[in-house]
Amino acid sequence: MAVDYSAKRVASGVLLAAILHAGDQKGDRLISAIADNLKSQGYCVGGVVQTNIMQPGQCRCDMVLEELTTGQAIPISQNLGSHSRSCRLDSAALEHIVGLVETSIHNGLDILILNKFGKQEVEGKGLRNAIAIAVDANIPVAVGLNRANVEAWNKFSGGEGQLLQASTTDVEHWLRCTLQMDLNLQQVT
Repeated sequence: MAVDYSAKRVASGVLLAAILHAGDQKGDRLISAIADNLKSQGYCVGGVVQTNIMQPGQCRCDMVLEELTTGQAIPISQNLGSHSRSCRLDSAALEHIVGLVETSIHNGLDILILNKFGKQEVEGKGLRNAIAIAVDANIPVAVGLNRANVEAWNKFSGGEGQLLQASTTDVEHWLRCTLQMDLNLQQVT
């Protein structure tokens, strides 16, 4: 079976890293903290981070992605009613975000940060192509990864993507090696 995509390596290390987490908001907070820290140090950071907003009377939260180069917050969930069990993802909103992210990659970035390699990416959609474009352009990529999607991630990355634990120590080490920088992330809880 042919590898679907094989990440390139650079002299400083692997361009592609997945930050393993349990699929909860703690993972989203860590990804956001990484992006915020890098931006505060003057790095040109592209990609998206996710915020989940609880709504009164709803059992499920609203999902909002922030596109990092513009700061634009874009809701990506649809309200299908309180009894719906269908996927609430607004695919048109996600495709709009994909376009923004791919444009930012073409404009030049120091690093691409993505909230997750999730169901859409596993199925060959979502931000999957943006990851490949960034790596082809020698732009490092850090992406959140629910442990349930590790097998699909390994297939996508051809086993070349580094798996990191959701700890500031592991992430800092990868960023230091990849961006050749001094980064001090605060422990995220």
